[in-house]
Amino acid sequence: MLIKNPVKSLLTARKLSIVSDSVDFLSECRKLGFLTHALKKGIKLPGHSVAFSFSDEAARLIFETAKITPVRKCIFCPLHVFDASVGSALYTLSLILKSDFIEALNTQGKILSILKHHKSLHLVGEHSMASVVIKEDSTPYAMIKSDLEENFIHSVAEFFEVHYAHMNAGHPCPFSIEGYLKVSGILSARRSKHVEESKSLEIRIEKLMKSISVSAGSITIENNQIVSLKNADGEHLELLEQAAGTRRLSVTEFAIGVNRSIQPLINYAVNSQLNEGIEGVHLAIGDGSTGYHIDFLSPGVTAVPI
Repeated sequence: MLIKNPVKSLLTARKLSIVSDSVDFLSECRKLGFLTHALKKGIKLPGHSVAFSFSDEAARLIFETAKITPVRKCIFCPLHVFDASVGSALYTLSLILKSDFIEALNTQGKILSILKHHKSLHLVGEHSMASVVIKEDSTPYAMIKSDLEENFIHSVAEFFEVHYAHMNAGHPCPFSIEGYLKVSGILSARRSKHVEESKSLEIRIEKLMKSISVSAGSITIENNQIVSLKNADGEHLELLEQAAGTRRLSVTEFAIGVNRSIQPLINYAVNSQLNEGIEGVHLAIGDGSTGYHIDFLSPGVTAVPI
């Protein structure tokens, strides 16, 4: 049976259920020894669950049913905006089971303490050198243990990163970044898809993701703008600008990942949200609504306070 120590005491192993709208995925989970729960309108969630949405409708239903569930501890995996395939779901589940959630939360706490006292960071690592300045009034997004003391439903990504976001172009960016970073993998997410344009872009983004997973890239940032992403297959800036929507090449996120447990297991060829939490840093462009939100993952890069 696969369940040995899921989510490091956040959930109870003997009560843990996998929730989803995918019959095929739930069938595979039962073969692995999991309790499963088919998502249905008006039916409460199990008390301890990991929920996988394969569609927008399923994502909405998960949160609706969470509201009518009196006792709930739920980790939410929005597959539908990344890769809604059974293979991706099983890969994501395997990384969840290998992740040390408690260690990740403790590390988030340490990073928050550093960011409270230091607003300038050097990003250093193999083929990487960059600097980040955080605005004094900026507050990072992070998860602390008190967020889990009562009922909760949280996106799985929240457990594994401390980040600053600039999703509203009308507001000042909370950070500034300059330099270059080695990119070992990318992720792409999109909440709204326009059929007439999305398929060709989706294919090209998938091709780029596979290319970077085979041959790491280098990304260059000047004044919060991506000015280059290249690897052995060439320069990819034009594709990024086309895919990112109205935000174009502006950096919309700076994050520090804290999930060291998945390092030996990660597969950058899979478009899984779990990948972005890997220990290191990542940047992103796009808002996921007017275009893709694309993360550039730099594991092994350390944020050193100045």
